[in-house]
Amino acid sequence: MKNKSHKRLKIFLLVLCLILSSIFISLGGVVAYYYNKYDLDINKLTQLNNGIKVYSSNMNENTLYNTNRSIIKIDNLPNYVLKAFVDTEDKRFYSHNGYDFKRMVKAGLVNLATKSKSQGASTISQQLVKNTLLTNEKTYSRKIKEIVLSMKMEKKFSKDKILEMYLNTIYFGSNAYGIENASKTYFNKSAKELTLNEACCLAGLIKSPNYYSPIKNMENSIKRRNLVAKSMLKANDITNEQYSEIVNSPIAIHKNEDYDYSYEKEAIYEACGLLNISERELINRNYQIVTYKDDAIQEQVVNSNNEIMDECKKQTNDIDSLSIVLNNNGQVQAFYANSDYNLHNLMRQPASTLKPLAVYLPCIIHNILSPATRILDEPINYNGYSPKNANGKFNGYVSTRYALSNSLNVPAVKALDYVGLSKANEVLNSLGINLTKADLNLSLALGSTKNGVKITDLLSAYSTIANLGTNKGFCFIDKILDENGKTIYQHTDFNEKIITEADCFLLTDMLKDCAKTGTAKQLNELNLPIASKTGTAYNGKVNTDLYNICYSTEHSLLTWVGNIKGNSLPNDMYSSVEPTKINKNILKYLYKSHKPNDFVCPADVERLPYDINEYEDNHIIVAPSSNLERYISYDYFKTDNPPKENLNNNLNCKVEMDRSGAKISFNASKSQNYTILKQTNKGSSILAEFSEKSGEICCEDNNIFSYDEITYVLKTPSEQKEIKIRPKDYLVNLLNNEIISNKKKWFV
Repeated sequence: MKNKSHKRLKIFLLVLCLILSSIFISLGGVVAYYYNKYDLDINKLTQLNNGIKVYSSNMNENTLYNTNRSIIKIDNLPNYVLKAFVDTEDKRFYSHNGYDFKRMVKAGLVNLATKSKSQGASTISQQLVKNTLLTNEKTYSRKIKEIVLSMKMEKKFSKDKILEMYLNTIYFGSNAYGIENASKTYFNKSAKELTLNEACCLAGLIKSPNYYSPIKNMENSIKRRNLVAKSMLKANDITNEQYSEIVNSPIAIHKNEDYDYSYEKEAIYEACGLLNISERELINRNYQIVTYKDDAIQEQVVNSNNEIMDECKKQTNDIDSLSIVLNNNGQVQAFYANSDYNLHNLMRQPASTLKPLAVYLPCIIHNILSPATRILDEPINYNGYSPKNANGKFNGYVSTRYALSNSLNVPAVKALDYVGLSKANEVLNSLGINLTKADLNLSLALGSTKNGVKITDLLSAYSTIANLGTNKGFCFIDKILDENGKTIYQHTDFNEKIITEADCFLLTDMLKDCAKTGTAKQLNELNLPIASKTGTAYNGKVNTDLYNICYSTEHSLLTWVGNIKGNSLPNDMYSSVEPTKINKNILKYLYKSHKPNDFVCPADVERLPYDINEYEDNHIIVAPSSNLERYISYDYFKTDNPPKENLNNNLNCKVEMDRSGAKISFNASKSQNYTILKQTNKGSSILAEFSEKSGEICCEDNNIFSYDEITYVLKTPSEQKEIKIRPKDYLVNLLNNEIISNKKKWFV
């Protein structure tokens, strides 16, 4: 039995060997084919000082941002720096010919088992080829090309030269390419001065620069550093004492903060998207990027932001901020991220900054609300959802204008419920803000969403309102030039009409109140035609995000303050304070020598009067019933949604007779003056006059039976109503019906 089993095993192993031999023969043929097909581009491989040049709008060379790598010779690096990378990335670096067959087999088995391409088994040589000559696509053909070129490179260059090129090329995160730049970025020193601890930290970074960043994820960075130290210990490149010292020591970061590259990083990110290439490819092609950055505005944004945030950081270092200035052609003139995190795709809870877009704009579009419309601010309950205002108080009837400028929650929820979630979602989509199905509930009125909203999308939406409904895009880059100076991309103006001018004007006019008397009222000190909205996100325990967004006819600004790491802010920070102060300082600079033009009222919007008594007593907007200014108020209305006709303005007068005479009665308005005239064949006289009266008024005339006919005239300054009576006819009917009903009737 054992012999049979042994024989079967031999047959299985023989078949497996034949299969593997066939595979390797085939693979060898493929490699040989590609070996002859592809040539090693020596110039690209050795030209390590490529970079991306990013210019401001005025092409000022002083503002040049160049990602050129600082090159360092391998002879100048401590030996333990080299060992840290080799022991971690490629243990058999000095023995293979460009590829590690054992690692490839292991990686292939893992990929087959997981049905993925997650394991690459790249050697240092392969990584260098990929970073300088190839793209990042994960395909088998690219992998074969990578192996072939690595083999050719190994024949052309020494191991030390390959390692030197690798260390001067690899990406370390935080926009640092090459070990010299990385050392300056994280430790503010040359790579030749790196300690063993710091070398292990940098060697651990390159697997995932963001995940293992000591700036963004210190805990992950320490774990990875310890793993590098363990690899060095196994390779006998450090002692047990050195290993113990490393794993029991912190990582001391000393960032180089000589200059802020927030804007340039965003421009590079945008360029990669426009050209559909990676950042490494962009660097290797020596492109030049001309942006819309205004150096003076950028400097002011940085200074304004740091001035306010430095005070906040005295309470906690875990605080991030972002300020953006967008001109109303959709061009980003300044972008500053006061954060260790990459904020270009930052998505956060928008809080009350979403109210104008998700609630009030849809209501204006569908003629549900005008700025003057009154909403009852009261306790509400929608199937267990009972929102409250920030101060916990209710205000009774308030105008839409007041509710928005003071960011009341209850009126916003009521308005959203009335207009409907589908209409709100349509408007948000048209403005470039996309929600999930889970977001479509009444808490949307308070800016509560599942995944948050992209902050740049939020500013772009407000910029569309500032442009009276025309979307002009959101861009950093004017043009891109190749290494020969040829333009390979040129921005073209973008204009898409989304919302009507009338709807945007009404919303803007209400948000101007927010900047005068509402939550952003400190902007009123500037005496500028500015619209603004604040927002504070609250997670049920603490504030997490603060916003101020403001715009004029020339610019749109957004400042966000939050805490990405801990998602909580100090209790004494408010959206009406820190972010609003930052924007206030920026606006003061933007308009230090001129005022922007005010927003022009469109032809289909009018400033119309309405009756203040009906407004206060009955909470309705109707045309005035008086020409007395003290009884009239004004606001903006769309021409297709003006104040309704005042039904109480139609004189509702009646006259009743009895044995004692006539009673003239009517409903009076406090804003009107009334005169009752009595007209007979003997002439006309004033029976009574009333002013400052409201409610039902009754006037008696006891001298009627001496006249055949009387005409009573009820007059106001704008209209009159006449009622005729015949007293003798009434008297005859009375006698016929009541006095002598059983006798001969009287006839006149």
